[in-house]
Amino acid sequence: MNLSQLRTLRPSEFEEAADGWHKVSSAAGEAKDRVDNEILATLRHHLEGKGRDAALVRLQRLSRNFQYTQVESGLIRTALNGLASELRAAQKKLNGALADAEAEKFTVKPDGTVQWVSQREKVPFNPEHTTWAGGPGSAITFDPQQAKAQACADRIGAAIQDANEADARYSQTLDRLKADNDLDVTSSDWADAQRDMRSLQKSADKYLQRNDIPQDKSPAENAKWWRGLSPEEQADFFSLFPSVIGALDGLPSAIRDDANRVILDETQARVQLELDRLGPEPAEYDPGDGHSGPYVSKDWEEWHRKHDRLNAQLKGIKAIQERLDQTGADGLPPAYLLGFDAKGKGRAIVATGNPDTAKHTAVYVPGTGSNLEGAKGDISRMTDLWYDSQQFAGGENLSTVTWIGYDAPQSAFPGDKGDAWPEAASVDWANDAAPQLHRFMDGVQVAQGGPGTGHTTLIGHSYGSTVIGDASLKGRIATDDILVAGSPGMLVPEADDLGVGANHVWSEAASSDKDQVPQGGKAVGLGGWKWGAQYWHGIPYSYGPQEVVPSDEAFGAHRISTDSPDHSGYWDRGSVSLWNQAAVATGNYDRVKYG
Repeated sequence: MNLSQLRTLRPSEFEEAADGWHKVSSAAGEAKDRVDNEILATLRHHLEGKGRDAALVRLQRLSRNFQYTQVESGLIRTALNGLASELRAAQKKLNGALADAEAEKFTVKPDGTVQWVSQREKVPFNPEHTTWAGGPGSAITFDPQQAKAQACADRIGAAIQDANEADARYSQTLDRLKADNDLDVTSSDWADAQRDMRSLQKSADKYLQRNDIPQDKSPAENAKWWRGLSPEEQADFFSLFPSVIGALDGLPSAIRDDANRVILDETQARVQLELDRLGPEPAEYDPGDGHSGPYVSKDWEEWHRKHDRLNAQLKGIKAIQERLDQTGADGLPPAYLLGFDAKGKGRAIVATGNPDTAKHTAVYVPGTGSNLEGAKGDISRMTDLWYDSQQFAGGENLSTVTWIGYDAPQSAFPGDKGDAWPEAASVDWANDAAPQLHRFMDGVQVAQGGPGTGHTTLIGHSYGSTVIGDASLKGRIATDDILVAGSPGMLVPEADDLGVGANHVWSEAASSDKDQVPQGGKAVGLGGWKWGAQYWHGIPYSYGPQEVVPSDEAFGAHRISTDSPDHSGYWDRGSVSLWNQAAVATGNYDRVKYG
């Protein structure tokens, strides 16, 4: 690009093209939502049989195609907007230099060189120009016009260089944004889309940066930042940084859901490709060298380590996708993926129904052993709670959320997973999780419109209740009710210490022969210490220091009926345990059953 081209350039033409791609991306997103939430939902709800199943497969493929189109078109839009922004900045720099040159009556040539009038003669500016006035021994002559001309020439050159660098960067990225001309979006396509996004992040780092997004801010500040962006800026941040936008507490659930679904598809593609590249399983044993062996092959151990990790990730991803695909089945509302990360034990936050518009929202914190691989069971519990709550909801919108948003301990008893001392005996996991739970609950409240907009219940199972207790020590949690099941302790001695009032704390616990976790929690110190009497059905039987958990009368919570046969049965469909959770979650306290 030369001076004349940059001077006459119209960056708005790139923005107009970006607007066109924005319409394509938006239309693809809307079409995907219509397929998922209307067409597929209607088929699942009203039809059955092989014909329906075949149609579902094709429509799900169509939905994936629309989503891929939305993502790739969004990247093209962002690239064009970024290019326009940088070219406009270069043009502004050029025009400023040209205006200053004109004011000084300099002459700017087509190649960018600058001429000025000295006191002696017209001298063209070039890098070899000298200010010596005469021959050897002559004094140096200072010409102030030369310095000004030099500055103008430098600015002109810098503007042209900026424009050419931007053109080269974005051209390379735009050349990548191509797709195969077929009807099937494969794992390779999604992996390519992820590479496209990373390429554009590098190209557009002068336009949008990761650091432009709030970091370690409150959900209210996150929401304020998002609302302060133009629709175009929101779309571009979404395209460039979906994993960051999807994890930002306080943003609308629909935005987080769209962003996290992109990450889910890209992660599934990456994991599947990695799994395919592992190849066949090596021989388990190495025969040795005749002097030692046979012994377990290191190649076999490494293959299994990678294979098991990737399979665990795929299992969790498929469980999430299964729930996303269940919209409309037996009346289920759309699901919202509010958080996803496959790293480590994995994270998944899945809502049945939109919590932003729900009259009642229940957030479930699972306990020991929860991770991405086992997400199916935890998601199913909240799906079952949604179903059972319909008898109380009276037609009001309801959302039930599975929050696998922390690294949970993976062993509950000595010997589990080879641990001499169980991970669940430590409060460290709760200490780490508490701030994350606080932020998420604040974000739910912000997205709903602030305190008092809806009724929220926080449900903790097993060690999940310990996380809730730890969070309460760091300030009041944004919830109206707290309900725990099979709690090993909440690190506080009384229900009043949880910040919602003892009348809004509820405890379910099967008898000690069915659920040993409450007693186990006392043994390892997860309860709260207090002085006083211990009671059995209101009758005191000892006095002194005692470790108190929510199922103890001394804790002061509502001890409600449960028919759970063990530590895991509190969400069995049709059970008294689930009935009571549904009653509390919908604010129907008068229908809670006591044992």
